[in-house]
Amino acid sequence: MKMTLVVDTDDPTGIDHAWEMIAVLQKKAGRMVKPRPFNKEFNKIEYIKALRKYTREQVAAFKDPDNDTVNDIEDISRLRNTKEFADRIFSDEK
Repeated sequence: MKMTLVVDTDDPTGIDHAWEMIAVLQKKAGRMVKPRPFNKEFNKIEYIKALRKYTREQVAAFKDPDNDTVNDIEDISRLRNTKEFADRIFSDEK
């Protein structure tokens, strides 16, 4: 099977859909799906606000006995917690 994808570079949603279509075709062909490249830009103030939000969330989780993501002070710096926070930022979750 051969396919030609035409991508309108002025349509960001269309570009996203093209990436998804390529991933589907790669899976059907039995190839490894490469992660979709992404780029997140924000200024220094937004970055500082994100760091403060992360710190507040981790401290609140540490103080909450029902929250098991942060059981001791060392958990605050764990890669898992940091990655989950970064994933939310890059998926535009507020």
